[in-house]
Amino acid sequence: MLVFEKRTGSVIAINASLSKLLGCRSGLDMSIPLVSILQTGADSQQSRGIFEQKIRNAVMEERDGFTQLLRDASGVSAEYLIQPRPFALDFREYILISVSRVSDTVSSRLLVEEALAEKEVLLREVHHRVKNNLQVISSLLQLQSQFVDDPKILGYMTDSQNRVRALAYVYEHLYRSKELGRIDFSEYTTRITQSLRREYGSHAKNVQVIFDIRDVVLNPDTSVPLGLLLNELVSNAFRHAFPDEREGQITIVMHPLGDGGYSLMVSDDGIGMPAGIAIDKIQSLGLLLVSSLVTQLDGAIELKQDHGTEFNIRFYPLNYKERR
Repeated sequence: MLVFEKRTGSVIAINASLSKLLGCRSGLDMSIPLVSILQTGADSQQSRGIFEQKIRNAVMEERDGFTQLLRDASGVSAEYLIQPRPFALDFREYILISVSRVSDTVSSRLLVEEALAEKEVLLREVHHRVKNNLQVISSLLQLQSQFVDDPKILGYMTDSQNRVRALAYVYEHLYRSKELGRIDFSEYTTRITQSLRREYGSHAKNVQVIFDIRDVVLNPDTSVPLGLLLNELVSNAFRHAFPDEREGQITIVMHPLGDGGYSLMVSDDGIGMPAGIAIDKIQSLGLLLVSSLVTQLDGAIELKQDHGTEFNIRFYPLNYKERR
Protein backbone atom coordinates (compact mmCIF):
# COMPACT_ATOMS: atom_id res chain seq x y z
CA MET A 1 0.00 0.00 0.00
CA LEU A 2 0.91 3.63 -0.37
CA VAL A 3 -0.58 6.99 0.61
CA PHE A 4 -0.95 9.67 -2.05
CA GLU A 5 -1.70 13.34 -1.34
CA LYS A 6 -4.38 14.67 -3.72
CA ARG A 7 -3.28 18.30 -3.82
CA THR A 8 0.42 17.78 -4.52
CA GLY A 9 0.24 14.46 -6.38
CA SER A 10 3.05 13.09 -4.20
CA VAL A 11 3.41 9.77 -2.38
CA ILE A 12 4.02 10.41 1.32
CA ALA A 13 4.12 6.81 2.65
CA ILE A 14 4.87 3.31 1.32
CA ASN A 15 4.66 0.05 3.24
CA ALA A 16 7.29 -2.71 3.14
CA SER A 17 5.29 -5.11 0.94
CA LEU A 18 4.91 -2.62 -1.88
CA SER A 19 8.51 -1.40 -1.61
CA LYS A 20 9.70 -5.01 -2.00
CA LEU A 21 7.47 -5.55 -5.05
CA LEU A 22 8.52 -2.36 -6.79
CA GLY A 23 12.10 -2.11 -5.63
CA CYS A 24 11.73 1.24 -3.91
CA ARG A 25 12.29 2.36 -0.34
CA SER A 26 9.53 2.29 2.26
CA GLY A 27 8.71 4.69 5.05
CA LEU A 28 6.78 7.79 6.08
CA ASP A 29 7.14 11.53 5.47
CA MET A 30 8.14 10.97 1.87
CA SER A 31 7.52 13.25 -1.11
CA ILE A 32 7.87 11.26 -4.31
CA PRO A 33 5.85 11.65 -7.54
CA LEU A 34 3.34 8.82 -7.86
CA VAL A 35 4.32 7.97 -11.44
CA SER A 36 7.95 7.43 -10.44
CA ILE A 37 6.86 4.61 -8.10
CA LEU A 38 4.03 2.93 -9.98
CA GLN A 39 5.68 2.31 -13.35
CA THR A 40 3.01 1.66 -15.99
CA GLY A 41 5.44 0.75 -18.74
CA ALA A 42 4.40 3.81 -20.75
CA ASP A 43 7.23 6.29 -21.08
CA SER A 44 5.28 9.32 -22.24
CA GLN A 45 4.38 11.94 -19.68
CA GLN A 46 0.84 11.99 -21.07
CA SER A 47 0.37 8.26 -20.38
CA ARG A 48 1.65 8.63 -16.84
CA GLY A 49 -0.73 11.55 -16.32
CA ILE A 50 -3.64 9.44 -17.59
CA PHE A 51 -2.83 6.77 -15.00
CA GLU A 52 -2.94 9.32 -12.19
CA GLN A 53 -6.23 10.69 -13.53
CA LYS A 54 -7.69 7.17 -13.58
CA ILE A 55 -6.99 6.97 -9.86
CA ARG A 56 -8.70 10.30 -9.23
CA ASN A 57 -11.69 9.28 -11.40
CA ALA A 58 -12.06 5.98 -9.54
CA VAL A 59 -12.25 7.88 -6.26
CA MET A 60 -14.73 10.42 -7.62
CA GLU A 61 -16.97 7.69 -9.09
CA GLU A 62 -16.68 5.57 -5.91
CA ARG A 63 -15.51 2.52 -7.88
CA ASP A 64 -14.02 -0.55 -6.18
CA GLY A 65 -10.91 -0.36 -8.36
CA PHE A 66 -9.43 -0.91 -11.79
CA THR A 67 -6.70 -2.96 -13.39
CA GLN A 68 -3.39 -1.57 -14.61
CA LEU A 69 -0.18 -2.99 -16.09
CA LEU A 70 2.71 -2.25 -13.71
CA ARG A 71 6.44 -3.07 -13.79
CA ASP A 72 7.88 -4.81 -10.75
CA ALA A 73 11.43 -4.58 -9.40
CA SER A 74 12.71 -7.09 -11.98
CA GLY A 75 11.25 -5.09 -14.88
CA VAL A 76 8.47 -7.61 -15.62
CA SER A 77 5.05 -6.13 -16.37
CA ALA A 78 1.91 -7.75 -14.97
CA GLU A 79 -1.73 -6.93 -14.32
CA TYR A 80 -2.45 -5.43 -10.91
CA LEU A 81 -5.60 -4.36 -9.15
CA ILE A 82 -5.48 -0.70 -8.07
CA GLN A 83 -7.93 0.10 -5.27
CA PRO A 84 -7.93 3.76 -4.18
CA ARG A 85 -9.73 4.90 -1.01
CA PRO A 86 -9.99 8.58 -0.03
CA PHE A 87 -9.54 9.87 3.52
CA ALA A 88 -8.82 13.17 5.25
CA LEU A 89 -6.28 13.99 7.95
CA ASP A 90 -5.42 17.36 9.48
CA PHE A 91 -7.67 19.10 6.89
CA ARG A 92 -5.77 17.53 3.98
CA GLU A 93 -7.12 15.03 1.47
CA TYR A 94 -5.28 11.77 0.81
CA ILE A 95 -5.82 8.58 -1.18
CA LEU A 96 -4.82 5.19 0.23
CA ILE A 97 -3.91 2.96 -2.72
CA SER A 98 -3.85 -0.81 -2.44
CA VAL A 99 -1.88 -2.67 -5.13
CA SER A 100 -2.37 -6.43 -5.60
CA ARG A 101 -1.75 -9.02 -8.31
CA VAL A 102 -4.95 -10.30 -9.89
CA SER A 103 -5.90 -13.57 -11.55
CA ASP A 104 -7.01 -13.72 -15.19
CA THR A 105 -10.64 -14.18 -14.13
CA VAL A 106 -10.67 -11.18 -11.82
CA SER A 107 -8.75 -9.17 -14.39
CA SER A 108 -11.33 -9.89 -17.08
CA ARG A 109 -14.20 -8.96 -14.79
CA LEU A 110 -12.54 -5.70 -13.78
CA LEU A 111 -11.75 -4.84 -17.38
CA VAL A 112 -15.43 -5.24 -18.26
CA GLU A 113 -16.45 -3.08 -15.28
CA GLU A 114 -13.90 -0.45 -16.27
CA ALA A 115 -15.13 -0.44 -19.88
CA LEU A 116 -18.71 0.01 -18.68
CA ALA A 117 -17.65 2.86 -16.38
CA GLU A 118 -15.84 4.60 -19.25
CA LYS A 119 -18.90 4.14 -21.46
CA GLU A 120 -21.06 5.75 -18.78
CA VAL A 121 -18.68 8.72 -18.56
CA LEU A 122 -18.86 9.15 -22.33
CA LEU A 123 -22.66 8.97 -22.32
CA ARG A 124 -22.82 11.60 -19.59
CA GLU A 125 -20.54 13.82 -21.66
CA VAL A 126 -22.80 13.37 -24.70
CA HIS A 127 -25.89 14.29 -22.67
CA HIS A 128 -24.06 17.30 -21.23
CA ARG A 129 -23.08 18.57 -24.68
CA VAL A 130 -26.58 18.07 -26.10
CA LYS A 131 -27.98 20.00 -23.14
CA ASN A 132 -25.48 22.81 -23.69
CA ASN A 133 -26.29 23.00 -27.41
CA LEU A 134 -30.01 23.19 -26.70
CA GLN A 135 -29.40 25.96 -24.18
CA VAL A 136 -27.43 27.85 -26.83
CA ILE A 137 -30.41 27.55 -29.21
CA SER A 138 -32.75 28.78 -26.47
CA SER A 139 -30.47 31.76 -25.80
CA LEU A 140 -30.31 32.61 -29.51
CA LEU A 141 -34.10 32.61 -29.68
CA GLN A 142 -34.17 34.86 -26.62
CA LEU A 143 -31.72 37.30 -28.22
CA GLN A 144 -33.60 37.30 -31.51
CA SER A 145 -36.91 38.01 -29.77
CA GLN A 146 -35.52 41.33 -28.54
CA PHE A 147 -35.63 42.57 -32.14
CA VAL A 148 -39.25 41.52 -32.73
CA ASP A 149 -42.05 44.06 -32.34
CA ASP A 150 -44.98 41.98 -33.57
CA PRO A 151 -46.66 40.41 -30.47
CA LYS A 152 -47.86 37.41 -32.49
CA ILE A 153 -44.38 36.58 -33.80
CA LEU A 154 -42.91 37.21 -30.35
CA GLY A 155 -45.35 34.67 -28.93
CA TYR A 156 -44.26 32.10 -31.50
CA MET A 157 -40.62 32.65 -30.57
CA THR A 158 -41.36 32.35 -26.85
CA ASP A 159 -43.21 29.08 -27.44
CA SER A 160 -40.28 27.72 -29.45
CA GLN A 161 -37.85 28.75 -26.74
CA ASN A 162 -39.90 26.94 -24.10
CA ARG A 163 -40.00 23.78 -26.23
CA VAL A 164 -36.24 23.81 -26.65
CA ARG A 165 -35.83 24.40 -22.92
CA ALA A 166 -38.10 21.43 -22.14
CA LEU A 167 -35.84 19.23 -24.29
CA ALA A 168 -32.73 20.59 -22.58
CA TYR A 169 -34.12 19.61 -19.18
CA VAL A 170 -34.36 15.97 -20.30
CA TYR A 171 -30.64 15.85 -21.10
CA GLU A 172 -29.74 17.78 -17.96
CA HIS A 173 -31.54 15.14 -15.89
CA LEU A 174 -29.76 12.37 -17.79
CA TYR A 175 -26.39 14.03 -17.17
CA ARG A 176 -27.02 14.40 -13.44
CA SER A 177 -28.90 11.15 -12.83
CA LYS A 178 -27.23 8.32 -10.90
CA GLU A 179 -28.86 5.88 -13.31
CA LEU A 180 -28.35 6.71 -16.97
CA GLY A 181 -31.48 6.17 -19.00
CA ARG A 182 -33.92 6.74 -16.11
CA ILE A 183 -35.59 10.06 -15.37
CA ASP A 184 -37.58 10.84 -12.23
CA PHE A 185 -40.55 12.55 -13.83
CA SER A 186 -41.72 14.17 -10.61
CA GLU A 187 -38.56 16.27 -10.42
CA TYR A 188 -38.64 16.90 -14.17
CA THR A 189 -42.26 18.11 -14.07
CA THR A 190 -41.46 20.51 -11.25
CA ARG A 191 -38.55 21.93 -13.24
CA ILE A 192 -40.63 22.52 -16.39
CA THR A 193 -43.48 24.09 -14.43
CA GLN A 194 -41.20 26.46 -12.54
CA SER A 195 -39.61 27.57 -15.80
CA LEU A 196 -43.01 28.25 -17.38
CA ARG A 197 -44.17 30.16 -14.32
CA ARG A 198 -41.17 32.47 -14.66
CA GLU A 199 -41.86 32.91 -18.39
CA TYR A 200 -45.55 33.69 -17.96
CA GLY A 201 -45.31 35.43 -14.60
CA SER A 202 -47.69 38.19 -15.60
CA HIS A 203 -50.39 35.59 -16.29
CA ALA A 204 -49.65 33.37 -13.31
CA LYS A 205 -49.38 35.73 -10.34
CA ASN A 206 -52.32 34.19 -8.51
CA VAL A 207 -52.14 30.65 -9.88
CA GLN A 208 -51.22 27.71 -7.65
CA VAL A 209 -49.76 24.51 -9.11
CA ILE A 210 -50.52 21.18 -7.42
CA PHE A 211 -48.47 18.04 -8.19
CA ASP A 212 -49.38 14.42 -7.59
CA ILE A 213 -46.79 12.29 -9.37
CA ARG A 214 -45.84 8.98 -7.77
CA ASP A 215 -43.47 6.21 -8.80
CA VAL A 216 -42.91 7.52 -12.31
CA VAL A 217 -39.44 6.83 -13.70
CA LEU A 218 -39.19 6.91 -17.49
CA ASN A 219 -36.61 6.31 -20.19
CA PRO A 220 -35.35 9.15 -22.45
CA ASP A 221 -37.32 7.96 -25.50
CA THR A 222 -40.53 8.45 -23.52
CA SER A 223 -39.45 11.53 -21.57
CA VAL A 224 -38.72 13.68 -24.63
CA PRO A 225 -42.23 13.59 -26.20
CA LEU A 226 -43.89 13.55 -22.77
CA GLY A 227 -41.89 16.58 -21.65
CA LEU A 228 -42.91 18.50 -24.78
CA LEU A 229 -46.54 17.47 -24.26
CA LEU A 230 -46.48 18.64 -20.64
CA ASN A 231 -44.84 21.91 -21.71
CA GLU A 232 -47.70 22.62 -24.16
CA LEU A 233 -50.54 21.85 -21.75
CA VAL A 234 -49.11 23.77 -18.79
CA SER A 235 -48.08 26.80 -20.86
CA ASN A 236 -51.58 26.94 -22.40
CA ALA A 237 -53.11 26.91 -18.92
CA PHE A 238 -50.81 29.70 -17.69
CA ARG A 239 -51.48 31.89 -20.73
CA HIS A 240 -55.20 31.45 -21.37
CA ALA A 241 -57.01 29.99 -18.35
CA PHE A 242 -56.66 32.89 -15.91
CA PRO A 243 -57.12 36.29 -17.61
CA ASP A 244 -57.17 39.57 -15.66
CA GLU A 245 -54.96 38.14 -12.89
CA ARG A 246 -57.68 35.71 -11.87
CA GLU A 247 -56.93 33.31 -9.01
CA GLY A 248 -56.89 29.63 -9.79
CA GLN A 249 -55.20 26.27 -9.69
CA ILE A 250 -53.41 24.00 -12.14
CA THR A 251 -53.26 20.33 -11.18
CA ILE A 252 -50.85 17.78 -12.63
CA VAL A 253 -51.45 14.12 -11.75
CA MET A 254 -49.49 11.16 -13.11
CA HIS A 255 -49.80 7.56 -11.91
CA PRO A 256 -48.69 4.17 -13.20
CA LEU A 257 -51.43 1.80 -14.34
CA GLY A 258 -51.60 -1.90 -13.79
CA ASP A 259 -51.00 -2.80 -17.44
CA GLY A 260 -47.63 -1.05 -17.71
CA GLY A 261 -49.09 2.22 -18.95
CA TYR A 262 -49.45 5.59 -17.26
CA SER A 263 -52.19 8.15 -16.83
CA LEU A 264 -51.47 11.88 -16.99
CA MET A 265 -54.02 14.52 -16.07
CA VAL A 266 -53.41 18.26 -16.53
CA SER A 267 -56.37 20.35 -15.38
CA ASP A 268 -57.18 23.91 -14.40
CA ASP A 269 -60.18 25.68 -12.88
CA GLY A 270 -59.91 28.66 -15.19
CA ILE A 271 -62.35 30.09 -17.72
CA GLY A 272 -62.32 26.96 -19.84
CA MET A 273 -62.40 26.51 -23.61
CA PRO A 274 -65.33 27.26 -25.92
CA ALA A 275 -68.20 24.82 -25.37
CA GLY A 276 -68.48 21.88 -27.71
CA ILE A 277 -64.96 22.18 -29.10
CA ALA A 278 -63.17 18.92 -29.96
CA ILE A 279 -59.43 18.59 -29.53
CA ASP A 280 -58.97 17.14 -33.01
CA LYS A 281 -60.68 20.22 -34.47
CA ILE A 282 -58.46 22.81 -32.77
CA GLN A 283 -56.05 24.42 -35.21
CA SER A 284 -53.50 25.89 -32.77
CA LEU A 285 -49.94 24.63 -33.22
CA GLY A 286 -49.63 23.76 -29.53
CA LEU A 287 -52.64 21.43 -29.41
CA LEU A 288 -51.83 19.96 -32.81
CA LEU A 289 -48.43 19.14 -31.34
CA VAL A 290 -50.13 17.60 -28.27
CA SER A 291 -52.22 15.28 -30.48
CA SER A 292 -49.14 14.28 -32.46
CA LEU A 293 -47.13 13.56 -29.31
CA VAL A 294 -49.93 11.45 -27.81
CA THR A 295 -49.97 9.39 -31.01
CA GLN A 296 -46.19 9.01 -30.78
CA LEU A 297 -46.62 7.64 -27.25
CA ASP A 298 -49.21 5.14 -28.51
CA GLY A 299 -51.71 6.83 -26.22
CA ALA A 300 -55.17 8.37 -26.13
CA ILE A 301 -56.31 11.82 -25.01
CA GLU A 302 -59.64 12.98 -23.62
CA LEU A 303 -60.75 16.58 -23.09
CA LYS A 304 -63.25 17.45 -20.31
CA GLN A 305 -64.75 20.91 -19.88
CA ASP A 306 -67.06 20.57 -16.89
CA HIS A 307 -65.23 22.95 -14.54
CA GLY A 308 -62.41 24.65 -16.39
CA THR A 309 -60.31 22.42 -18.65
CA GLU A 310 -59.05 18.91 -18.03
CA PHE A 311 -56.84 16.81 -20.31
CA ASN A 312 -56.62 13.09 -19.54
CA ILE A 313 -53.91 11.14 -21.34
CA ARG A 314 -53.22 7.42 -21.18
CA PHE A 315 -49.91 6.32 -22.69
CA TYR A 316 -47.30 3.57 -22.70
CA PRO A 317 -43.51 3.99 -22.39
CA LEU A 318 -41.64 3.73 -25.66
CA ASN A 319 -39.20 0.87 -25.93
CA TYR A 320 -35.73 1.77 -27.19
CA LYS A 321 -35.08 0.57 -30.73
CA GLU A 322 -31.54 0.23 -32.01
CA ARG A 323 -30.71 2.87 -34.62
CA ARG A 324 -29.17 1.66 -37.84
